[in-house]
Amino acid sequence: MLALPPQASARSQPEQPTTIALSPYLGVVWSFEAELAGKPRTFLFDTGGGITVITPATAAEIGCTPWGQISGFRMRGDRIDMMRCNDVSLRGHGATLATSTAGVFDFAKLLPKDAPPLAGSVALDSFAGKILTIDLAHRQLVLETASSLKQRIAGAREISMRLAGEVSGHAVTPFVAVATAKGPVWMEVDTGSDSSVIVGSHNAELFAMKPDSKEPQPFRAELVGGVTLAAGDAHAMPLILDGNIGASILKTWVLTVDLGHGRAWISPVAAR
Repeated sequence: MLALPPQASARSQPEQPTTIALSPYLGVVWSFEAELAGKPRTFLFDTGGGITVITPATAAEIGCTPWGQISGFRMRGDRIDMMRCNDVSLRGHGATLATSTAGVFDFAKLLPKDAPPLAGSVALDSFAGKILTIDLAHRQLVLETASSLKQRIAGAREISMRLAGEVSGHAVTPFVAVATAKGPVWMEVDTGSDSSVIVGSHNAELFAMKPDSKEPQPFRAELVGGVTLAAGDAHAMPLILDGNIGASILKTWVLTVDLGHGRAWISPVAAR
């Protein structure tokens, strides 16, 4: 038998998936711990954010002088302008998450005065090209390998997903197709929202909803791919998007996204 040199033998070992632990932040959204510039920090995990953002204080600590401007729009149409920092990399749980362009934003404008310290918010641009499983029920993100992906999706349903690149192409935001009688509508997948389903008022009647009602409404539809999407407390709002799927729905799914090939699967939440 041919004996491999130690380095070659190590390289031949199968790569293992990497798990990043999630924690509730303010009991509403999700966060994780990662190291930036040699210091552990807390970051939100927000798939609807599109682009990774750090605070002005964090930018100063890593030696970045924010410059220029990047602009985007929130789902209700309000515009956000931010300065930027280049080449921001986080390290945690054995994973390196890198983004070439991070926005700089003061979260203190949005958070309560007694909120725990926050260094920023990480979106899927920091996972570009990776295969990521989002399992909110078990409070974890898993960076899959080719081998673990096969196991993960063995009993899953593939759904239609597209990745939007707003903010001059810097953003990576997932949208999934929801079937209607007139054709698919594309709803944003948003771990940063604590809602169930928000439907753009222009689409409300497609789902037997009242477009002008401010009250919660029942919603039932199916993702293209055969996964049921249902909520008893959906809302219709004026949006610049077709709709938004929030964390209270996402915690009932195990969602795997291949960000390199634009594919996605949903599998059942496994009992532990």
